[in-house]
Amino acid sequence: MSSFKLSATLNGHEQDVKSLAVPSDDTIISGSRDGTVRIWSSHNGKWNSVESSASNIISFTSPTASFINSIAFIDSRTNEPLIAAGSQDAMIYLSELIASDSKPNDDTGKYQLIGHEGNVCSLSYNDGQLISSSWDATAKVWDLNTFEIKFNLKGHEYSVLDAKIIGGTKFITCSADKTIRIWDGSHEVARFDNGHKDVIRKLHVLKDKNQFASTSNDGTIKVWDITSGKVLQTLYGHESFVYDVSELPNGDLVSVGEDRTVRVWKNGSISQVITLPCISVWTIGVFPNGDFAVGGSDNLIRVFTKDPSRFAGEDELKQFKAELEQSSIAEQSLDELKKTDIPGLDALTRPGKHEGATLMVKNVEGGIEAHQWSGGEWHKIGDVVGSSKSESKKVHNGQEYDYVFDVDIEDGAPPLKLPYNINENPYVAAERFLAENELPASYTEEVVQFINTNSSGFNIQESSGNIEVENPYADNYIRSHQKLKVIPEQTYISFVDYKPPQILNGIKKLNEEQVENKFSTEDLDLIKIVLEDLTSEGAMELLLKYIPKITTEWLQETRLIGYDLLRLAIPKISSEEFLSNTEAQETVLLILNVGIDLVDEKSVPLFMMILKALNNLIDTTLFIQLFVDPEGIENGQDRKYKFNDYFKELLKSISSKAVLLSSSEVGKQHKLYNASITTLATLIYNLSAYHLYLEGFSENPKSALPVVKLSLLVGDIISATNNEEAAYRLVVGYGNYRYAKVFDSKPSWLNSIKQKHAKEARFANIFEDLQNI
Repeated sequence: MSSFKLSATLNGHEQDVKSLAVPSDDTIISGSRDGTVRIWSSHNGKWNSVESSASNIISFTSPTASFINSIAFIDSRTNEPLIAAGSQDAMIYLSELIASDSKPNDDTGKYQLIGHEGNVCSLSYNDGQLISSSWDATAKVWDLNTFEIKFNLKGHEYSVLDAKIIGGTKFITCSADKTIRIWDGSHEVARFDNGHKDVIRKLHVLKDKNQFASTSNDGTIKVWDITSGKVLQTLYGHESFVYDVSELPNGDLVSVGEDRTVRVWKNGSISQVITLPCISVWTIGVFPNGDFAVGGSDNLIRVFTKDPSRFAGEDELKQFKAELEQSSIAEQSLDELKKTDIPGLDALTRPGKHEGATLMVKNVEGGIEAHQWSGGEWHKIGDVVGSSKSESKKVHNGQEYDYVFDVDIEDGAPPLKLPYNINENPYVAAERFLAENELPASYTEEVVQFINTNSSGFNIQESSGNIEVENPYADNYIRSHQKLKVIPEQTYISFVDYKPPQILNGIKKLNEEQVENKFSTEDLDLIKIVLEDLTSEGAMELLLKYIPKITTEWLQETRLIGYDLLRLAIPKISSEEFLSNTEAQETVLLILNVGIDLVDEKSVPLFMMILKALNNLIDTTLFIQLFVDPEGIENGQDRKYKFNDYFKELLKSISSKAVLLSSSEVGKQHKLYNASITTLATLIYNLSAYHLYLEGFSENPKSALPVVKLSLLVGDIISATNNEEAAYRLVVGYGNYRYAKVFDSKPSWLNSIKQKHAKEARFANIFEDLQNI
């Protein structure tokens, strides 16, 4: 039986390739996190990897520099073909197949579909209709003649991650709420919630059958009967989230996922596994001739074929094999890895138990290698990181790196630390560095060049260098004022202290109170290990596996500890982990929204813990991903930022819950009421510091208005508590906004606080600053 082999590697995108459309055997359309849509063409029926970087055309570039998460090819018989691009900025852009000469790379697309309120995560065109789905928990069917919403599919509780057109006015959607729903027009006619045990990511309606396939974070693919909702098959094999599935012309299925693999399925069984040298394989597109293309986190598109005439050359096949063998696998990602039980290389003389089986072996140097059984032989798929002899690692913020560079940003200022591992994408390291230090994204290329220059040919050692960039903080807002003693204040206040035994005892006690959904002994042991030495990997495991179960499935009165874990996990997870894991982003947003909805007059501790988690979130890259939108470029200046609708609604909910608690005797008498008010004042202060610190906000004073509104609504509540610390944080936040020329008026609570605390030294200083601004 012939197997798929690499046909070509297409290089051009600068970030993850998130979506592919394949309109013909000689055309690929791709959408990427780099904000571009590209069109790739084969030459004489074959893809040329050598020229691929020059053989793609950028047909569209996001005007807001937002991620392109989904694309669809609109092949209308009556109008010109178009490409639909779904964006992080909630817009759907329709652009021409080839950008016009008058508008190279397109700036806003030929048409725009406006209606979604969150990230547009899927698009599909069929039967003359375009359907989209979004993090705003809706799917929408669009009239492409009027460019208006034809059907609005509302009913899912959380993000709708995919939507497909079955035919006519019949549609199908899947969601993070673990349900699949069938629609006739705007009306839900069926709901399937008896299949997957986790978030459902992708759907594919099978050709010539009354069936569809679905993929999920539970690691399975299921084949369903559309009419009855019965699960006909469950395909097991993926070792992590399954991101996409499609159908080959012969009826076989092909899927991709977070386990780095492409899997081909025949009659419900795996017929081939292809492992790629990247972290995530996001998307797949099938050609009419039976080949397929996949897009991954390494910015590449890879084409695979069974036709020997389209196989890549020997040199390219060897290079692909070498890249795979040299890739690194984090030891923490391997379940039940017991170094003492790892066999030697002689284990590779025995066949694997099934296609795709993996085996860890110890090489002659003592290092651990991963091998996979595919096509009747073992293939090395990487080295287990940390298993070989110790190297000279550098520690930065509690994590080990191959390099920690000293980067001089400004004369006379201390250098910034730039951590980098030789097996990671320098663009990811650059983005992490810029985000952590609040430097403009426009410096990405200079940082990447710096990394490449200073890591090439060196032994692993600490190096230093200088990046010639203008200090981004020397603007109208962040400047020296000799008269001011406190303002501007930009030091974030976080809530990160904890005692592992206390948390663990609480989890065990509350776990016993659950009638259902209890953690096993093994789960509790693992949580104990994670909390005793909380790393980024461990925090991510808490966030994805344990915290959602506590906060959504446990008894309502026992969910508080889940939010305690959330506030601990958030600051530990690295920027790179958050940026590369959409599931983590969605989980945080879901848990915050679920929690704030549960707050009533008896839920003071829950309100406080949600605010602590939100405070800890502000100083992370994830905060930008979830709650900040670019406002575009004006007059050639750098991008400005604003809070998105998700955050505005969250602030409204917080203010309404604060009013609820403060107007209730039960709430005000709670022993943690004063502490919750302190965390509320801290939120206003931290957001003011963030406004000053992030250039895109400081250049856009109006962006702070949602926070100003919050302070006006809850300021009287804070001042009425006689809570000195809360009052001080509120006034410093107000001072920061006055300094940023956001707050023009004096709120009523300011005089109240002044009367109570003006004689105290720190309040005297801050009120003096307010006089001098």
